[in-house]
Amino acid sequence: MSNMNLYKSISIQETANLILAVGDSVTILAQGEMGIGKSSILKSIKEKLGENYHFCYGDMTTKDVGDFLVPKIRTLDGVEVCSFIPNEEFGFHFDKPIVLMLDEIGKASKAVMNACLRLMLERKLGTYELPKGSIVFATTNLAQEGIGDMLPPHARNRMTVVKVSKPNAEDWIEGYALDNNIAPEVILTVKQFPQMFASFEDYTDPKDNEYIYDPRTPRPAFCTPRSMEKASNIIKHTKRLNNTEIMAHALKGTIGDRATYDMLTIVQLNDELPQWESIIADPDKTKVPKSPSAVCMLVYSAIQRVEKDNINAWIKYMNRLSKESQGLFATSVMRTNKKATVGTSAQFIEWAKQNNYLFAQQ
Repeated sequence: MSNMNLYKSISIQETANLILAVGDSVTILAQGEMGIGKSSILKSIKEKLGENYHFCYGDMTTKDVGDFLVPKIRTLDGVEVCSFIPNEEFGFHFDKPIVLMLDEIGKASKAVMNACLRLMLERKLGTYELPKGSIVFATTNLAQEGIGDMLPPHARNRMTVVKVSKPNAEDWIEGYALDNNIAPEVILTVKQFPQMFASFEDYTDPKDNEYIYDPRTPRPAFCTPRSMEKASNIIKHTKRLNNTEIMAHALKGTIGDRATYDMLTIVQLNDELPQWESIIADPDKTKVPKSPSAVCMLVYSAIQRVEKDNINAWIKYMNRLSKESQGLFATSVMRTNKKATVGTSAQFIEWAKQNNYLFAQQ
């Protein structure tokens, strides 16, 4: 017992797995820093459970009591009475188990919090009991962040509180970014500056990391997995404007000054990159970037763009890159949803046989 870290946090996927295991009888409260992807837990659970459940997302910052139970007048023994029935969005009428996410529960009004208490403990909404097998879980930010997420003791006592860890740079790149079409410029920025995904709890002085949110010092914008995804959308959609100043202004308001400066340095590497269509059409003669950072960005782009009809051409081009870059492609792509695509390529299989030592080096 003495060797156990009883306060260790768990990942978003581990939290989802815990909810799947006990969520029909225990309400898990997933507590973690803002912007780390807690809201994606419902998506992960939906992917596991499929269509046999009704999935309901509730943003507690916008809910009122009337969003849970609505009045209905009916006649009972000749007398008109008022009863309360669940709002349609909860899906009682589907006659199947419900997976209910109470997002941002720490910011709920007192009235909404009270409406949720029986859901947390008894799986009941008013007098209506959730179908057998229904799952209820909640999320909130850390109280230490100072953004109004202090839950009353009687509410916390109805739930099992787990601390969700902020993904580090490598986990986010390989576990999310490459599979979700995040701009290569953003991926490379995070790879080169992994402290963008550090936690404020790791620093005694907020000046030691200017990229992240820290409750001890005001920063209008900062880096989180969520803001990096927004930065990706900004880069993709402002490229066609051909105006770096507009892009910079939007990025500054999304990820902050310091991160914007570093990301724009990466964006400029696009001038060195060959067109993807040129690589596929003529892998033997298309230019190879001289800058190692540009090559790295090209590799991340390739991971997202390889398909069965172009993988062989890419492998041919890839053989002209450094062994380190080849190894980055191979090890990274095998951790994404492109694994099956690459694994069926005879050329990649042959390359892997000849370069199997590169997998051990990454």
